[in-house]
Amino acid sequence: MLAKSRIAWLAAALCFATATLHAQETAPNALQPPVGYAIAFTAKASGVQIYKSTVENGAAPKWTFEAPLAELSAPKQAIRHYAGPSWEAADGSKIVRDTNTPVVTVPAKAAGDIPWLLIKVTPDAKPGLLSKVEYVQRISTRGGVAPTTPPVREGATIGVPYTATYVFYAKSN
Repeated sequence: MLAKSRIAWLAAALCFATATLHAQETAPNALQPPVGYAIAFTAKASGVQIYKSTVENGAAPKWTFEAPLAELSAPKQAIRHYAGPSWEAADGSKIVRDTNTPVVTVPAKAAGDIPWLLIKVTPDAKPGLLSKVEYVQRISTRGGVAPTTPPVREGATIGVPYTATYVFYAKSN
């Protein structure tokens, strides 16, 4: 009985240590926003990466990324993350990708995990949680990569579960 409780304790300690390491991951230099920006807040995301089966030039169908769909746990309110990419807080404030600025990408630490990103965003005019955010980092990703099995036909859609940490940056004062 003592051996079982030690094993259970060690397993719990290992899970805690793994979770602590996961929570302490930091973005590489390539994903740092420009000087003059500071972290406004951090949010944990859980959702899916949506892929659609497409056919190009008569080739076999393949999975093509379509959009994210996730719920983020942020300070005091939830944020929805969807196509654009866009983030919309419960207070109605919203940010969307600035299409004039390329997204910076670095590979995730493990195969099967979607890449880490730095995205320049533009807030809309509505005041609120997201109204001063200008950069979003996606780090500590788990899952979300397109299936390795090719689709059978064109037009099929699948959602692949993922989790990530999103770090929102605003100009420093």
